[in-house]
Amino acid sequence: MIKYIGLVFVCSFLLISCKSSEEFTGFSYDPPDVTNTKDKEITIQPKRIIGAGEPRVWVSNEFEGARLNDFYAVNDSMFEVFIEPENGPINNSPWYAFKVWSDTVRMAKIRIDYKDAEHRYVPKLLSRSSNDSRWKKQMELPAEYDSLTGTGTIEVLLAPEPIILSAQPLKTPSSLKDELKRRNILGREYVSIQEAGTSKMGRPIWELNITETSPGEKAPVLAIIGRQHPPEVTGYIASLLFLEELTSDTELAQKFRETFVIKAYPMINPDGVAMGHWRHNAGGIDLNRDWENFNQPETQVVRDALSPLADDDERKMFYGIDFHSTNENIFYPIDEEVETVPDNITQRWYKELLSENPDVVFNVEEFDTSSPIAKNWLYHTFGIDAVTYEVDDQIAPDTLEQVSRSAARSLMNILLDEWSKSTIEN
Repeated sequence: MIKYIGLVFVCSFLLISCKSSEEFTGFSYDPPDVTNTKDKEITIQPKRIIGAGEPRVWVSNEFEGARLNDFYAVNDSMFEVFIEPENGPINNSPWYAFKVWSDTVRMAKIRIDYKDAEHRYVPKLLSRSSNDSRWKKQMELPAEYDSLTGTGTIEVLLAPEPIILSAQPLKTPSSLKDELKRRNILGREYVSIQEAGTSKMGRPIWELNITETSPGEKAPVLAIIGRQHPPEVTGYIASLLFLEELTSDTELAQKFRETFVIKAYPMINPDGVAMGHWRHNAGGIDLNRDWENFNQPETQVVRDALSPLADDDERKMFYGIDFHSTNENIFYPIDEEVETVPDNITQRWYKELLSENPDVVFNVEEFDTSSPIAKNWLYHTFGIDAVTYEVDDQIAPDTLEQVSRSAARSLMNILLDEWSKSTIEN
């Protein structure tokens, strides 16, 4: 019996060892070759205005963040928009955004047809206010989903004044700094912004530095990364709400800034966002699979900005968050059995978040550290805990704000507590 138990133990150990030594090739939902992060060819969508039908209905993709590849009239009341990804194979995150208008006021049906994908995002209607030049979300439009074709059909009132139909609210690179100002994040004396580097197409990747620590004082660092994948807008908004809470005038936020340094990179894939990509950067690569080889300039920028902290006597990397969106609210922490310093912050944070938001469904799924993603790079480089924070694509705006602010406050308390413990122990 003892020999049998020993044999089982040895076999189990060998299985675990073999499993952990296998080279990561992608998650179950990833397309083949996702970890080959050298440039792949992309198809640039032609920018144009297209008219179809009689009287004419017009569409345009001549704006930042647009995605529309072709447009046809099916009949007098039905029109078809064709949406293709930047390259393939690719995850099913079919982003679309286009202006549409008509020579006459009329109801029309618009069917969205995707290449090698299925309809996923509920259409958002945006229009301009006469007193404001910004495009604003007006409403969500119900879409009739056809499971056989994977298309989504919208019925909408058209007029000579253009509207925008988009998969999510438009949050583009050119609007980032204005949004940071509007949210009262920029403009505070303890917040600075600088260009950490540039994307493949030369767009700036902005770094926010937020702190009220004293010069020469040893301080822990919270790193925030966002918008690696262009369509993941709810995660991006959550990161901005986080930053609002971290820069607020509350007693907790002030205490946090007097102790911590926050380094935030809210949009590290500005090319993909501006070009209306489904997932990739201008090099045709999923950036969140490039945190080992660093073949893309965007991951290189963040790596080069944060890596010096590993040898900095005054700044100690302490925790990291990578914001994303998916079809649910979910934390992807580093496996609890993996020792980090400090240890298991995410598991503690998750429990706090659940207790403070009992009406919100929020799940957790732990992963090992073998994949070449942002949180694992933070762990391998600094030994810290980190999380991939995923926000539901279809979360209600009020709930998004409630949960994001609650999460920011609970994390500040936890990190302050952990830093206090570490300084006492040392």
